[in-house]
Amino acid sequence: MRRSKSENHLDVAALLAHGSLRGTTPLYLTPSSAAIDGVVLVSQLDAIQRVRPNTVIVLSAEMGSGGWLVSAALRHAWERKASAVVVAGSTYSSAVIGLAERLGITLLAAEGDTSGIALALAAEIGAALSVVDAELARFARAVAKDTTLGAVLNTISRELDGIEILLEYDGVSLASAGTPTREAVEIITVDVRGSNSSIPSRLTARVPRSGVHNLQLVRSILEVATPSVNAAWLLGDVLDTARAVPTAALVGLNHDPGSSWTTFVERHRHLLSQLGWRGEEQYVAVWIRRASLEAHRPELTAVLRLLWRKVTVRSPLAEVHGGWLALVPVRYQESADQLEARIRVRLGKSLEELGLGAGLSRWREEPVALPNIVRESRLAAESALSTGPGTVAGFANLDVAAAATFVDEDSVLLVAELTLPLLMASPDRDLVIAAAGAFLDHHGSVSLAASSLDLHRNTLQSRLNRARELGVPLDTPAKLLSVHLILSTLRRSIHNKTSSANPGYNQKGLP
Repeated sequence: MRRSKSENHLDVAALLAHGSLRGTTPLYLTPSSAAIDGVVLVSQLDAIQRVRPNTVIVLSAEMGSGGWLVSAALRHAWERKASAVVVAGSTYSSAVIGLAERLGITLLAAEGDTSGIALALAAEIGAALSVVDAELARFARAVAKDTTLGAVLNTISRELDGIEILLEYDGVSLASAGTPTREAVEIITVDVRGSNSSIPSRLTARVPRSGVHNLQLVRSILEVATPSVNAAWLLGDVLDTARAVPTAALVGLNHDPGSSWTTFVERHRHLLSQLGWRGEEQYVAVWIRRASLEAHRPELTAVLRLLWRKVTVRSPLAEVHGGWLALVPVRYQESADQLEARIRVRLGKSLEELGLGAGLSRWREEPVALPNIVRESRLAAESALSTGPGTVAGFANLDVAAAATFVDEDSVLLVAELTLPLLMASPDRDLVIAAAGAFLDHHGSVSLAASSLDLHRNTLQSRLNRARELGVPLDTPAKLLSVHLILSTLRRSIHNKTSSANPGYNQKGLP
């Protein structure tokens, strides 16, 4: 619905050229033509203080009889963001015209009775509004036929010549339509579910400033479309809830982690048939969860389901105890890698803003009991959140190392303080920790550890001897697992402190 400045949208320049203001004489015109949404005939100065923005203020003959009244009217009109002031034809001082110029408000003079100008302008505004109302009614009928959220947003965008339309939740883009632009834009927003709703969602239009769209008309279109957006969102969430029942049911099935897919199928054959799961397909489970296990806001599920559609529409997202779960059919390892990358690219930023993390199970060539891959995805999600919100982790990359992510780092650091006091108090502590940690990382190879730290072999050996002097038991096999865990935690703590103080810190290790 592209609207030029002269089509169903009134402004001062257009009406001076071929409208109800054509008979007036411009005393001062602003460089840009102001929009006109209304007109008022004023006979008392204080009446101007009640007019709305974009209104043409027409002064009665009595009001225009004194220069000081016109000056006062101009000041009040400027405060109310009026489009123009029309006065009765007369000779006005250069001071009055200069005031209009300084205030940046158009000043027009009319011959004869100004009430005729007001009546003609009111009729013209009414005619333009009736055309707009008819078009809004047509648009309302069109958008009401759409049953999906994507279709509703596309209809809105097409009506506005393809500009970008967004549905947002707390600043997170849930769905969009239209073409993004790199031009400067005007942002027009309306609340989708009302100010009293628990879902702070908005419908946003990004209108290019170089275009010719009537911003008030854009807002009206968004407001007319809001009920359709709500209805489509609600319907989509209801359908997704129904489709997600089989996925949610898997979480409650008992299964021995060591048993096969065949055993699992035999035990639950009837239920799996009812749920629609097929044994010949390979799946990757995706688990999304919060850092805290506290109850989340109910509307978050509806929000996540819209975000999940950016990844796939075939596999519904189920709300389960402790998070949200989806099972995605994946035939090849490459497809599993692409799925992880797609989640990271399309959802990573949104998950971060919502305080969530995501984990994926491993892809297996042979079918695996579904509860097993659900457990893998859940562990991967918990491991991801140990890195921070927005992290997406695959269990395949974690494997047994996932166990370390469930260790309480604060407790490990406390153990280090209590059991290795000489090391923790030593001024060369950081160098010794880096050396001993690299030594254990490389299975006791001094040469490989020295190479990883860019050190001479003798330098590393001297630092290992220093570690032994400070009480680090590098030669006691029964203690090496615990020592390695403590050193890894200490190195991570040193890295976090150093990198926060110096963004250019080399993550390879301490020099």
